[in-house]
Order: sequence, then C-alpha cells, then structure tokens
Amino acid sequence: MQRYFNLFVLFILLSSMAACGPKNNINTAPDISSLPYSTVQVADAQLAYRVYGKGEPLLMIMGFAGTMDLWDLDLIRELAKNHKVILFDNRGMGGSSLGTESISITRMADDSAGLLDALGYEKSHVLGWSMGGLIAQELALNHPEKVEKLILMGAACESEPVAKITKELMKMDTKELLSHFFPKAWLDKHPDAISKLPSSKNPPNIEIIKAQGEALINWSGTCDRLESLHKDTLIISGMQDDILPETLSFELAEKIQGAWLVRFKNAAHWLMYQAPVSLARTISTFLIVREDMLAQ
Repeated sequence: MQRYFNLFVLFILLSSMAACGPKNNINTAPDISSLPYSTVQVADAQLAYRVYGKGEPLLMIMGFAGTMDLWDLDLIRELAKNHKVILFDNRGMGGSSLGTESISITRMADDSAGLLDALGYEKSHVLGWSMGGLIAQELALNHPEKVEKLILMGAACESEPVAKITKELMKMDTKELLSHFFPKAWLDKHPDAISKLPSSKNPPNIEIIKAQGEALINWSGTCDRLESLHKDTLIISGMQDDILPETLSFELAEKIQGAWLVRFKNAAHWLMYQAPVSLARTISTFLIVREDMLAQ
C-alpha cells in the first residue's frame, strides 16, 4: 500500500508541476485555479471553495486524490456560462483542513451538504466524478433536500468493485497506473496530454490519500438504497473505462428510475480531459430539461 501511494503522489506532483498548455481558447478567460479561494467552517473542518459563473448552483465533487484545481478549465468555463459552479476541496485536501473526524464517503457527503448550507444555498445540482460520484450518491440519499439534479460520472453503486479496483491500483507501478487514465490509442495521438492537465497549487498529502483509499475500500455501497432516490439523474461513462467500467454505469441506470445514460466512445476514466466541451454541453442539456416538459 505504501509503495502504491508513494507512486500515486509522485504522479499527482508531476501533474501539478506540468505546464498547462493552451487548448480550446483556454487563454480567453483567466485561469480558474489562479483565482483566490475562500474557506468556510463546515462541521469540524474548514473547507476551501471557489464560486465561478452565474445561474443555478452546480456543486462539483472531486474524485480520489484530487483538488478543485484539477477540474478541466474548459469544462468549468463552459458550465459557468449558465450555472454558478461551486468548486471545493474535500476535507484534508488542497486548502481544506482535515478536522477531527475520520474520512469516509458518508462524512464527505455530509461535508458537501454542510458546505451548501454554509454558503446559503437551499439546494443545488450536484456533479460527482469517480469517488465524487460515490459521495454524490450518499449526499442525494442522506440529504435529498439539498439536491436538485444529480450527475454521476465514472461512478458505481456496488462496493465490491470499488474496493477491488482500489486494491488492484495499489499494486501497480507508475507506468501501468498511467495506462488506465486514457485509452492507449487516444494517448498515442495526444502524447502531451499529461503535460496539459490542470495544475494543483496544493499537492496532496500522502496520509490523506491513504485515508481516502481506505474510505473507498470500506464504503458500503448504495445499490440496495437507490430505489428510494427520486432525483433526475444523468449517468456518464467512458466506454473504455477499465477503472469503473461502463457496466457499473448500466447498473446505476437500471437502479435509478428515469436516469439518463450517456456513453462516450474512445474515452476512459479521465474522459473529462479528452472532450471537456462536449461533456459540458451534454451536462448543460440535461440540466435545462425540466421535468414538467418531459411530462407533456
């Protein structure tokens, strides 16, 4: 375990120091990660956050070992055209303090609800990526009054495959680990993809990453509770995702009544960095469709 986490932290650190090259008009607006962040007290921790754009709120919940700086800039800018995008660091990550309570998926879901309360948002659309998708499910199930529409990207409801892949990743060396983030054929055509990833100003602490890994392994899952989830839900999967494969997204779609399922061709777990604008427009389309329109 220690060996894997050292390798994972090394990769994150290298990504953090890499130059983020221009793409898709990236220079037409300020670098979001360069904007100052604020902090607010949530339960026993201080959570760091930024709010960008205007419109209905959209809370973005980051995945394993990530900070809010690692959201794709084009994705956020596109979403911010019509929504007030709320970015934040999970407890112990980036600019957020650890607090005194143990890190768990449900604890981070409670933090997400607490952040909305602290910022004065009665409810919000919620997008969760990877581990963030697990947190988002717990948020919608345990605090349904805080969630408007739900977007789950590269997620699962079963605990066993989440625990299994977490343990498997811990055994991989750096080269093998990198091979799971993008499809090989796509990466061959974009050899500079890693260097163009967004940069994190606050590299992760190895102990916090270990705690997040344990939280993933110990998560109990939501499959048997999703029938009680009555939220308009969009499920997004990369068809070549071998970390949380699309079969797990199929299962989510079957469990959540009326869920939308969108599959991206030639995309893996980091599809956000492959097609950020297309992804943002897919999400925006889902968010603007009203339930009463579907009922007509």
